[in-house]
Amino acid sequence: MPKVLEDFIPWPLGTECHELHIRQRPETVWTALNTLTPAELPGVRLLMGLRSLPANGLNQAPTMLGTMRGRGWFELAGEPQRYIVLGSISQFWRLRPGEQRHTCPPGSFRDYHAPGFAKSASIFEVIPTEHGTLLRTETRVTADSPRTRRRMLAYWRLIRPFSGLIRRIMLRAIARKAAASA
Repeated sequence: MPKVLEDFIPWPLGTECHELHIRQRPETVWTALNTLTPAELPGVRLLMGLRSLPANGLNQAPTMLGTMRGRGWFELAGEPQRYIVLGSISQFWRLRPGEQRHTCPPGSFRDYHAPGFAKSASIFEVIPTEHGTLLRTETRVTADSPRTRRRMLAYWRLIRPFSGLIRRIMLRAIARKAAASA
């Protein structure tokens, strides 16, 4: 497994990790990951609505990864057929965090500092196994100043269970999509 996420957030304030073994070839799982649409994720519209994402925002992007990009996430690293890492720099705890997002070159993400802002990085990994594929996702969050860390930790404690539920729903939907296309 690549340790690439540690390159971007080596000492997280919080982390969330989920994985699912899928009895399909890695190429099939990779395609399912990259073509998964919001319509294929039951319950996610409600959960993301709780996070103040307008429901129609889920219908505007053709894929879930596209929805993330449309909400300010940007690619930090990737290797086709193996993994993709997305990052975000924001004030996640605000009602509308997307209005105050920052971006930076991927090589600067680890050391990027913006007073009052926190960072999050997520990886989606497709790992070949003897009997199929291990699909793994991990999210890490961090912040620099004591005040921003307190805000981010309070937000993370509130949102983490819902974030984890969304990730588990995504993993199961990817598995269904991969099985249907095999």
